[in-house]
Amino acid sequence: MKLLRKLDLIPRCVLPLQKGFSTDLPNLLGIPRVKIPEGQSRYLLLMAHSHGYTRFGRTIVRGADVPHLKIFDQALEEMEPQGICAKCLGGGMIHNDVSGKKIRIYGFSSTFGNADHFRTKNILQSWSTFRDFEIIINN
Repeated sequence: MKLLRKLDLIPRCVLPLQKGFSTDLPNLLGIPRVKIPEGQSRYLLLMAHSHGYTRFGRTIVRGADVPHLKIFDQALEEMEPQGICAKCLGGGMIHNDVSGKKIRIYGFSSTFGNADHFRTKNILQSWSTFRDFEIIINN
C-alpha cells in the first residue's frame, strides 16, 4: 500500500521536469541573434522565448531605420509564426560603419528605456559578421 502511494507521487515530480525540457529550442535557435542595417539606425535588445517558457530565452538584437515600436512589431511578426514571444529589454541607437569596420552603440529609447549596451556589444562580438569590428559604447 505504501508503495502505491509513493508511485502516485511520480507524475507530480516528473511533470515540472517535462515542462522545463520540452521547450521549442530548435525554433528558438533558428532565430538569428543579430539583424542590424548598415549606417545609423535605432536598435532594440530583445529576450526571445517560447510561449510559456520564460526561463529559457535567447537575447537578440534588432535594428532598423524606423521608430523603436515598429522594430518591436517587426520582430514579433518574424517570431510569432514559430511560436516564439519577445520581451523588450531596452533600446538605443547604433551606427554600423561596414567599410571602416566600426560600430558605435549609444543613446536610449524613449519608448522602451535604455538597453544594456555592454550586453549588446557582447552579442555583436559573438556574431561572426562583426567579430573583427571595433565596437565603441558611448553613454
